[in-house]
Amino acid sequence: MWSIKNKLPMGLIALCAVSIVSLKDTGIFINEHIQKTYSGNQVSFAIGEEVNVIEKTKDSYIVKKGKAKLTIPQSKILLTEVNVPTYKVIKQGPIKKDGAVLRNLFIGEYAVEVQNNKDSVVIRCNDGTVGTVSKDSIEKIASTRENETKVKVKANTKVKNDKEVLDLKAGESVNVVDFNNGDFIIKDDNGKKYNLPAEKLAIETGKKVEKTEEKDSEENSLSLIKVMDEDSKEIEKIAKSKAKIKAEKEMTYAPQDLSNASETVNRIISSAYSKMGTTYVYGATGDGGYDCSGFVYAIYKNEMGISIPRSSSEQANAGRPIEKLELREGDLVFFNTSGSGVSHVGIYIGGGEFIHASSGAGKVVISSLSEDYYAERYLSAARVL
Repeated sequence: MWSIKNKLPMGLIALCAVSIVSLKDTGIFINEHIQKTYSGNQVSFAIGEEVNVIEKTKDSYIVKKGKAKLTIPQSKILLTEVNVPTYKVIKQGPIKKDGAVLRNLFIGEYAVEVQNNKDSVVIRCNDGTVGTVSKDSIEKIASTRENETKVKVKANTKVKNDKEVLDLKAGESVNVVDFNNGDFIIKDDNGKKYNLPAEKLAIETGKKVEKTEEKDSEENSLSLIKVMDEDSKEIEKIAKSKAKIKAEKEMTYAPQDLSNASETVNRIISSAYSKMGTTYVYGATGDGGYDCSGFVYAIYKNEMGISIPRSSSEQANAGRPIEKLELREGDLVFFNTSGSGVSHVGIYIGGGEFIHASSGAGKVVISSLSEDYYAERYLSAARVL
């Protein structure tokens, strides 16, 4: 009776089923969450509060509130809308990869966006084909779609809308699409929606957190927050590294005076600043945008003629390893943002800051090494000059 299907064409349904969390998806808190940042500020999220998800890790969502980026356990948030640019083919043409034609497009078939370039789009078709097509061949039909989360019914129950009543059996899976005033909104195969009280589903909601008072001892300052569920283990694991991160934040970096820097360093920093605000484009080295390692590669290799590999993991082994305290302008800083080693790189510009092509911000920006997100994920630094 229940499935992920709705009124979308079958080709589009298949694409939606394999889509993943992407930039600026929308979610809603189904449990209260309070977290203290490393700067000492307390950030709170109320039940029912809507939030933008800017990145997904294995068990968490990374969200932004004000200037703070926070890692939130996935069990706290119900994802309600995902950013999935979707296209319909309106003109026959080739779909290519590395210059070779994979096959021809079929008028009327659907595809989702993988990467948007200046005059072309990398798409994924419902047969699994991934390649580049001309923007003239496709028409965008949607930017987002309603997300559906499968959840099991705890006990036999009836749900209704204005016109119909549904009998749900214990153990039956339903598609949850939203949360409102303590009720989940579920959707059937025909796209009809029903309100179902939260206590009828096998998903914990409505949990409050127990706030702890601040104490002067270093031991208590390590505790960010205590929560009354299994998510506390995740948060307290992060809390244990607070002392180390705090010490790193208070580091006195080497004097940063560009007037005394070499001409090469000045040119690198000036070039990096000139690219501020440029769009983040995965795999790009300047053709319509940059990804993180492409940004570094474009400046060092393409503009300065300094030999450097293309990927961030290879760039981490390219220069002389240096300690964080030794950082100076032009050095490269590396981060683990994927959970599996070096996956992000930026150029240090002095004062504890670096410039980089950020997938989260969607453009080239300046960030601080002491920001919660980057302080937790900092791995190493290298000097290639």
